[in-house]
Amino acid sequence: MNHSSAGARILHDYINLDNSMASQMGRRGCLQFFYEISSYVIFAHHGLYDLVDEQECEYRNVNRFQYDQEGDYHYKENVVPFVQQFDQMLQEKGEPSITQLINNAYSEFRMIYNKLIRLAKKNHDKVRMKQEKQYYMSCLTRLCLSILKEADIYDSANAFHHSKQPLWNKGDTLKAWQQCAEKVEKMYQVFKDAPNITRLNQARNDLADEMKEAAESRDCGIFKMELPTGAGKTKAGLRYAISNAKRYKKSRVVYVTAYLSVLEQNAKDIREILNDDDIILEHHSNVVEEEKKKSEDLEDDAEYNHMSYLRESWESPVILTTVVQLCNTFYKGKASNIRRFCKLINSVIILDEVQSLPLKIFSNFNMIMNFMKTVMHCNIVHCTATQPVLDNQAMSYPIHYGDINDEKGMIADNVKIDMECFQRVDFYNLTGKDACKKLSTEEICSYIIDELNTFDSCLVILNTKKAVEELYQYLNSNLPDVDIIYLTTNLCAAHRLQIIGDMKKKLTENRISGAKHKIVCISTQLIEAGVDVDFDVVFRSLTGIDSLIQCAGRCNREGKLMKDGVFIHGKLYIFRCAAENLSNLKEIQEEVDAAEYAVRSLDLDDNVQLDMEQLKTKYYNKYYAVNSNNMDYKDPDWQRTMVDELGRNLPARTRIKDKLPKYNPVLFQSFDRAANQFQLIGDGTIGVIVVYNNEDLLEKLDFAMQERDYEGIKKLLRKLQRYTVNMYPNTRLEAFVTKIEEFGLYILQKEYYNKKRGVVINQLADLIQ
Repeated sequence: MNHSSAGARILHDYINLDNSMASQMGRRGCLQFFYEISSYVIFAHHGLYDLVDEQECEYRNVNRFQYDQEGDYHYKENVVPFVQQFDQMLQEKGEPSITQLINNAYSEFRMIYNKLIRLAKKNHDKVRMKQEKQYYMSCLTRLCLSILKEADIYDSANAFHHSKQPLWNKGDTLKAWQQCAEKVEKMYQVFKDAPNITRLNQARNDLADEMKEAAESRDCGIFKMELPTGAGKTKAGLRYAISNAKRYKKSRVVYVTAYLSVLEQNAKDIREILNDDDIILEHHSNVVEEEKKKSEDLEDDAEYNHMSYLRESWESPVILTTVVQLCNTFYKGKASNIRRFCKLINSVIILDEVQSLPLKIFSNFNMIMNFMKTVMHCNIVHCTATQPVLDNQAMSYPIHYGDINDEKGMIADNVKIDMECFQRVDFYNLTGKDACKKLSTEEICSYIIDELNTFDSCLVILNTKKAVEELYQYLNSNLPDVDIIYLTTNLCAAHRLQIIGDMKKKLTENRISGAKHKIVCISTQLIEAGVDVDFDVVFRSLTGIDSLIQCAGRCNREGKLMKDGVFIHGKLYIFRCAAENLSNLKEIQEEVDAAEYAVRSLDLDDNVQLDMEQLKTKYYNKYYAVNSNNMDYKDPDWQRTMVDELGRNLPARTRIKDKLPKYNPVLFQSFDRAANQFQLIGDGTIGVIVVYNNEDLLEKLDFAMQERDYEGIKKLLRKLQRYTVNMYPNTRLEAFVTKIEEFGLYILQKEYYNKKRGVVINQLADLIQ
């Protein structure tokens, strides 16, 4: 039976906007939203759809009420008597009647509705205020849909089986926070009791203490944590999150970062600190391929239920994930994405390296942050060394930082902390006065050789993997006595972590024991933020100023670089690489253009030290001025933005204004269109499992699949997530992988994975994220 249509028709009968029940509820505008949002949630719980079919000029909810006339089910003969009998049974058991349940739901909805109206009115532009109101209604629709979908899939996955994924209750979650807090505080006590504590570590401890104090005095809100690179914000952020979760009985702690490399390292650190894998879920790629079908029949299929179960639902108390996965949770239309949204209710969310958010999602991102603060009772922290100006009132839809009253927006008061000790790096310009000078591979090598005559280690960060490959091969041929290290996303996470671990060990030996490992690491931007490495000298190909500042955190990180017995600053050289082609990397090119303008405006000779604060100001002024119209995610085919599609959607509304139902609907959103068109960095990829020191896990996975041990498969896929390389599905991929159709898995054939450079298939270079 078409139960989604039946459910929405029942709701319509109970709260017909023209009947006595509707008049008793009052506030027709609010009630209209309640009715339409509730109807959409019921209609769409097996798949998003657009409310307006612009090609056919139809309002789709009207058609969905007609399904019984096409013979799909008999509404009056079957559905109505069943619901009446069910309603009577509820009342006989002392439960609220369906009418009472609807009234209770409406009372709750009305409170939320009023909050969202007040939130939208903070926008002083009347047109944008109306748009913002409708956008928040779409957020509320998704939240309600998420709650229904999570319950539906969970029950389906566990029907007739023992509970594969038990839900965490409040008592167990509070115990977890208590245990985590004890471990975190024990770690900081060790830091405080350390003998001969350095000035730098004292400042780190002071910052962490201030953050803990803030965590215990702020329930929900959106807050800035702007700390310099090397200030220990990962550990301090974890302390904040656990302290806040314990104090205010939060449901979850969610750590999010844009960079996979940062997640990999910080996830490792967090696991070691909390030392309890049962409470932690690390989720950064879809190892199990999503189904492509859209069918209500699929929901009842046993295979579908097991596959849905294998896709993570973010039930664990501690979630470690990426911005891509978070934004998919906000906007994409797959069941696994939608159901996660409700798991963010009453959570602490640490958004690390927030400056790396793509410009194109600022408007959408800002409004959903406001919604989560106001409705979902979240405590959200934006962490970075270079905060983007997301609360600038010049923005169309600014974030409202602070607590529920928009107060206390900053967490750390840098005035109270010894911040000078974090100044450990000097910046130099190698791009010439006009910022256009480009260095060849040979010239870059020459600069590296010059620095290795004085220092022991250099990090070179380039904008493209092709440029990394070219420089790596050239240095390998010309510097035989130097340890040349390669880092890109062609390596799986486990491989990268091992390489970074070995590299850190050698760098530490150089600092502490005086060993003289000559080390050069060639990497893409994956290493520039959050990765705890300490090089003497860094070369960074020109990019956004925020990235340049992040790179400084990989240089002289501990402030222990010495020359002739005296502590000195590290060096960071900004240059342009002739081997880079940014023609297909529009966002990076825009950042380079703004950085070029900023450097040129300083009018400095080559190899002269830069004032980064001055450079940062000029960069942001240029970058935001040029891109003021690029902060809304655009639908390339419809020539409208995602804010439009999830907001008022005036084009769709105007197109069918002459065919509107008599009750004049208030929702016109293109939910499905927006979900299908949205694609963040690296979105649309799958995790291809590679063979790298994991043969034992692959054998166990093969056995579990043969035995149909779905719980065992789930556990093994969690472990294998670190042995994946994200690739875009393509027919070219099929020649190099073993695809297990039944479980939607891809496994790269062993011979195509190199022990130094990861995936080494030229034909697939453009498929790797």
